[in-house]
Amino acid sequence: MAKPCKSSHLLTFAIVFAILARLVNASGFTHHETLDEAGKYNLFWKFDEEKIEFEAHVQTTGWVGLGLSPNGGMPGSDIVIGWVKDGKAHLTDRYADAKAQPAVDESQDWELVSGNENGTHTVLRFSRKLMTCDTKDRVINKDTMRVIWAWHDEDPEEDSGGDGPGYHSSNRGVRSSILITQAVPETSLPDTTYTFDVIMNNVSIPNYWHTLYWCMLIKLPAMDRKHHIVKMEPVITPGNEGLVHHFLVYKCRRNLTTTLPDDHEGHNCFSPGMPMEWGECFEGDIIAAWVTGTGAITYPEHVGYPIGGDDDTEYVMLQMHYDNPQMLPGLYDSSGLRLIYTPELRENEIGIFEVGMRLGKEHVIPPGADSFTSAAFCDPQCLGQYLEELGQPIKIFADILHSHLLGVQLSLKLIRDGVETDISRDDNYDYNLQYMRQMGEEIAIYPGDTLVMECSYRSTDQDNVVYGGLGALEEMCMDFVFYYPKSKLRSCDSQPSSSRTLGFVGVEDYIPDPFQILAPPSLVNKSYEDVMEGFQWTGEGAQQFSSHILDGNFSTFCLGMGNGSADYYLKPMREMPLPRGARVHPPDPCSRTASSAYRPRLAALHVWATAFLMLSCQVLHK
Repeated sequence: MAKPCKSSHLLTFAIVFAILARLVNASGFTHHETLDEAGKYNLFWKFDEEKIEFEAHVQTTGWVGLGLSPNGGMPGSDIVIGWVKDGKAHLTDRYADAKAQPAVDESQDWELVSGNENGTHTVLRFSRKLMTCDTKDRVINKDTMRVIWAWHDEDPEEDSGGDGPGYHSSNRGVRSSILITQAVPETSLPDTTYTFDVIMNNVSIPNYWHTLYWCMLIKLPAMDRKHHIVKMEPVITPGNEGLVHHFLVYKCRRNLTTTLPDDHEGHNCFSPGMPMEWGECFEGDIIAAWVTGTGAITYPEHVGYPIGGDDDTEYVMLQMHYDNPQMLPGLYDSSGLRLIYTPELRENEIGIFEVGMRLGKEHVIPPGADSFTSAAFCDPQCLGQYLEELGQPIKIFADILHSHLLGVQLSLKLIRDGVETDISRDDNYDYNLQYMRQMGEEIAIYPGDTLVMECSYRSTDQDNVVYGGLGALEEMCMDFVFYYPKSKLRSCDSQPSSSRTLGFVGVEDYIPDPFQILAPPSLVNKSYEDVMEGFQWTGEGAQQFSSHILDGNFSTFCLGMGNGSADYYLKPMREMPLPRGARVHPPDPCSRTASSAYRPRLAALHVWATAFLMLSCQVLHK
């Protein structure tokens, strides 16, 4: 028979149990991100269908702040501020209408879970519903979130924080992050796997640039036959967790003619010094995309990305985005990606194709527009011919939405039988956060389906027209679609009719190649750029131009391999209007009519309370 525990033993057991419970809870966080480049503010989080829970580890013994901003600034931000004083944790839900001290929210929706501090750090755990229906709170969804952070070395004077926290000074910043991501179930790796690191070579990060894009060409190991990439893991130089923002890995074309010194460091991706043949790698397939906070990327167990064999490329290019807003000196980096691949081929082979706006100056974004919408699509004839060759539908399991610096809202839509639905969407897009989005459910695409890519831009800071192109200061509107089974399709694009575009700025007649304006006389001898940039653009004019383009015809293009061909070829298809479908909007979960459907707990409470009152009345009248 077991002996009874003494009280001292019970106390010891309780303390040990509490510590173990704390460790178990801490290990339950699925995401982590270092918000500042100095590594002083670390954020952990996890979520379910209803709420999100954070734990902030900050190198301070004062107050800690975290906010969700619409654009990276204070106005419009949903903010939580907490601290630990005399062993007691405090938390306040606040909001900011201006660049000033945030006011206390009447509805305190952020909930304190726990908090503690030692001689150097404050740790706060807090949670909130993803959607609170409070107009002062921001909805937390799969969009890119601008996470603002701050701290101070002293606690607020009052326990309630009523007088507000002290000014954070330079202890503040902003970082874009995807808080809600679709997790891929962990699967066991094949028995035989190999690893290869696609990493930088001790790159010196200059302290005179806020943002740096650095490119590195890397030769893949020799493989006598095809292998499948099944997993990828980030390899981050210790201490650089806040410096490495995101990176992409591109497949370069076969038989790339280049010489690589053993100790080469790479090139600034957008400088004239980068070799021209390296730039061609941007036209290749994207093997991987990784952003801070993502962790390892594991493909579903039924798919693998093909590399190796006689007909594959020898080189890949790693493009790294470094974020150094405080312009710290003396930083070096050798971060990148570890590829885990196997000769044990998976059931399905991943293909990647691009859909959207064809690159070129036909894509015009006027200056001074708060919101300018462009759209492009995949011609069903292009997509259909490759699907028919496969003899089965394809299934999309992930994608990468992409525009450049002006992009703010991006979406890929599916039109089937006249009904339009979203495949992927980000209403708060940030160019500095390229991200591979996993679908909640794989989406089948059939012959006759139409894919439409839509992009909204903000060009209020621009003085001149921005054209489509590869450069960072040019624009794009596209989506990289990850799917299976692999087809021979490489890209499926469209662009506005040139006559439609030129007609808006007054060109009545012209010769396309070589470009020459024939009428009216006032525009003769002017170049394409002259007439586009010479137009008197206004915010209202930009909106009219958007509607004018979207209501006109588009030229469609199809890039892929033909039967028996190992090379890609571009095939112009036809001119046709932008496809449109009937949009089915989901019900508003915060509306009164939807309250019973979206607030089942409240509805159940209401039923219980009514029954209780009726029973009470019966008892009182007896």
